[in-house]
Amino acid sequence: MSLARLDSQDTRVNHNTLTPVAAVFAIVCGLMHSFSAFADDTSIQIKQQVTEAIKQHFTEKVPDSRVEVQLNPVNRQLQLSPCRHPLAINIPFHSGARMTAKVSCSTPRWSLFVTGKVNVFKTIVTASSPILKGSRIRPGLLQLREHDIASLRGDYFHRQQDVTGRIARIDISADSVITPRMLTLANAVSRGDAVIIEARRGTILIRTEGTAEEDGRIGEMIDVTNRRSGTVIRARVTASGRVQVP
Repeated sequence: MSLARLDSQDTRVNHNTLTPVAAVFAIVCGLMHSFSAFADDTSIQIKQQVTEAIKQHFTEKVPDSRVEVQLNPVNRQLQLSPCRHPLAINIPFHSGARMTAKVSCSTPRWSLFVTGKVNVFKTIVTASSPILKGSRIRPGLLQLREHDIASLRGDYFHRQQDVTGRIARIDISADSVITPRMLTLANAVSRGDAVIIEARRGTILIRTEGTAEEDGRIGEMIDVTNRRSGTVIRARVTASGRVQVP
């Protein structure tokens, strides 16, 4: 009899003990669900605002471009509450396509770094067919194509007229992006060419005929013979067939 009563008491004790445990478990589950919902809302808020900020940053930096952003997921274990105000977003670092943005919230106060990848597409000058080293660039050798410039190292051209007439320093394969390092200026004056020599004295501009004694590109100094006097002088090439005495 005593054993039966003990079993009955044990049963009552276990029943009374499980009730608060179940309640605590329900509360914990509810809190976890709330934190998960907060995390989802905050992640969406961060993704939307950071994406727009990055697009605006690169669009202003590279006009007439198309920007694509791929952000890495925000760590949900941070359990960040949704920000009550627009996020403060700073883009302190980007190298090529890789990007890091600092995201800060004033209320409630928190901050974190978000990383991702950025592609910036812009229409630029590329080779439409192979170009041999030493060739003069003609319009028919060029084309305008959209290219991801975030992955490019160095400058590029977005107008064909800035490339036409230059000389290829290296062999350039078809569809390659044309960069300044690939090109050199063509000679504006060649040795033996007839040139116009200009000399300015105050408001007076004096012109005479001469002969180039060496090749020269625009901006270079070359020897020129004055045909009238036979004197060899140094002059700067200013245009095709034209030099100026400093």
